[in-house]
Amino acid sequence: MSDRQAGYLPSLTAMRGIAATWVMLFHIDVSLFYRNLGPLVPHEVTGLITGGYMWVDFFFVLSGFVITHVYAGHFETGLGLPAVRAYLKARFLRIYPLHLFTLLLLILFWQGLEAFQPHLMDDSMRTYFSPAALPSNFLLTNAMDQYVFLSWNIVSWSIGAEWWTYFVGMLMLVLIGRGRAAAALVIMGFAGVCLLSLVHPEGKLDITFNYGFFRCLFEFSMGVGLYRFYRQGVWQSWLKTDGVVFIVLALIALALHYDWSDLTLPPLFALLVIAGASNRANFSRIMETALPRYLGKISYSVYLMHGVWFMVFWAYLPQLKQVFGFDALPLQYRTVYLVAFVAVSVVSATLTYRYVEVPGRTLFRRQAAIARPQPVVATADVPEK
Repeated sequence: MSDRQAGYLPSLTAMRGIAATWVMLFHIDVSLFYRNLGPLVPHEVTGLITGGYMWVDFFFVLSGFVITHVYAGHFETGLGLPAVRAYLKARFLRIYPLHLFTLLLLILFWQGLEAFQPHLMDDSMRTYFSPAALPSNFLLTNAMDQYVFLSWNIVSWSIGAEWWTYFVGMLMLVLIGRGRAAAALVIMGFAGVCLLSLVHPEGKLDITFNYGFFRCLFEFSMGVGLYRFYRQGVWQSWLKTDGVVFIVLALIALALHYDWSDLTLPPLFALLVIAGASNRANFSRIMETALPRYLGKISYSVYLMHGVWFMVFWAYLPQLKQVFGFDALPLQYRTVYLVAFVAVSVVSATLTYRYVEVPGRTLFRRQAAIARPQPVVATADVPEK
């Protein structure tokens, strides 16, 4: 195993940035379409945008893979209390500070609307900003059927799902080095995903506030098992070439464009993760350039901050329609809206990454260094939602 395989996996960092951007494009389309301003791209032309919710499934598979990459060695001898405490503290400080920050931002926004622009609080806004949903958001149980609609930061259900998956994930990390556990985790994870699709009335995997925890758990399991095959070097001579990764990307694009069954995408995402981690050719060099790597670095902030901006634009889009009398937003206005949404999301994500995310992670590392001073080996940032 090379140093690169044992340490930082730069292609995966860039890919999580691409996934976060795709989810953002999906929500831009949702904000226009369901505010009766027309779609971002005509839905009958392509499903590339409307299927963007599936990139959350990529995050879940990727998370299981990279969590195993970073933490498997900590649990080789079992669930020792120091290892469990350090793992959970690191995971909590990685995800909760930014989640809490965006939740507080939206509470302030809600209070401002109620006080100064109550006419903007239509039925949808009152559902999203229901005080009854606040406890589940603060406690990260917002993907466990605690409340019957997406609420507050509408993308944060996946953060709650991920947090509780980390607990079960520790058991997976103990099992991963034993016998055929890796294959079992992949097979059982995908079987669970197939069962979940039966819950959805259209056989989709667009499952969030209700069974979103299980969606994350099953795909995280696939990522954990997949990592074992990566470490064993299975098909490395084949996977490290550009051909495999670009074929997988083409199949993903076709699956989204033609609206193939959602069940085709988790296996393709699993192949994309292991091919991206293994690649040693042009794809890897592209992913390691400055822009993809930076977008990957701030991807967690992009993901959560675009959820904040979604609610802001959702509140004001009806006013735009009323003032200008649009039946559908003209192309030039859709372009302006797209650019504005992406710009404010990325700029605000740059700030929250620096002033919220990094201080949260630094707090844990500083305390860990005081408690147990030792050399630090660089490892991959864990991709989050």
